[in-house]
Amino acid sequence: MSRSVVVAGSRFGQFYAAGIAADPRFDLKGILGRGSRRSQALARHLGVEVWREVAEIPEEVRLACVAVGGAARGERGPELATALMERGMDVVIEHPLLPREWEDLLRAASRLGRRCLLNTFYVTLPAVQRFITLGRELRRRRGIRHVDMVCGVQVGFASLDILAAVLEGVGPWSVDPQAGDLSAMRDLSLVMAETPVSLRVLNELAPGDDGRMTLLSRIDLTTDHGTLSLLGPHGPLMWMPAVVVPTENEDGLFPLFGEGDAVAASLPSTQFWYDEPMTWSDIHCRLWPRAAAEALAVLDTVGELRSRNQRCLELAGLWQRIGEVIGFPETPPTSLSPASLEQALEAVS
Repeated sequence: MSRSVVVAGSRFGQFYAAGIAADPRFDLKGILGRGSRRSQALARHLGVEVWREVAEIPEEVRLACVAVGGAARGERGPELATALMERGMDVVIEHPLLPREWEDLLRAASRLGRRCLLNTFYVTLPAVQRFITLGRELRRRRGIRHVDMVCGVQVGFASLDILAAVLEGVGPWSVDPQAGDLSAMRDLSLVMAETPVSLRVLNELAPGDDGRMTLLSRIDLTTDHGTLSLLGPHGPLMWMPAVVVPTENEDGLFPLFGEGDAVAASLPSTQFWYDEPMTWSDIHCRLWPRAAAEALAVLDTVGELRSRNQRCLELAGLWQRIGEVIGFPETPPTSLSPASLEQALEAVS
């Protein structure tokens, strides 16, 4: 039997609403908002109600998705999430939150006997889940020697959550800033779960416009046998074996003239473990809504819910410290716009 859901917020909340409306496990009942033109249009398109106050939501609704930010974004998402839990609903709330906000929400959930998930979103995407599974196996079997990660400041918390899921922990952690401010990239040396991490954060943020970003995240896990690389949260995911040196014969010659080299012949230079070509339209219309609905389903898995919430509790302190080190974000250039490589090269020719 499907369960009734309300989505709070109509900007990023559109992905939640689309995913829930298409998922037979759930029944989208309405949009909670301020009655804006966007909220009205979204509700009209999906054939659901619009509510302006928590008290207006029918008693039958027992699940809520809060796609409204916290204090870092100048919004009151945590207060709204608490009000929804007081109304008897289990809640998924979008990241990031300040450490105190998340601690207060967890205490409220415990007091009210409700479930609450801080959703870092990207962790539920197929390529990321495959990366986490393979990364954990590598860590357990071979160990991870080093991690290289680069991310935009907007998704820094979510990117660290992906890495923490691989490492199956956050602490003990430390942060060591590195010199250099010739660009908006900020370099830091971290230790997470006893693993050395080189982190680069593109510290640019356009006020009121999350879309002006040049990257989401890339993560490389280096082992003694090769490197597992997630080139973006939507893939591809590839394995690059350690470099193969040709075998010398008794005369010191490499097998370059037809003799063959069994090791070199059998080992590919690159293997793709997730490589589903997709457009941004595919991502927006299919991948993100599906991921939003999957986050709501986590509320039913007590072990996974507890693990993710504890991880985010530890990450909140780490991300706050990183924010203190890298400072306030710069404004990205107004010329920033997405393009294919062909289009980008045409623009400068």
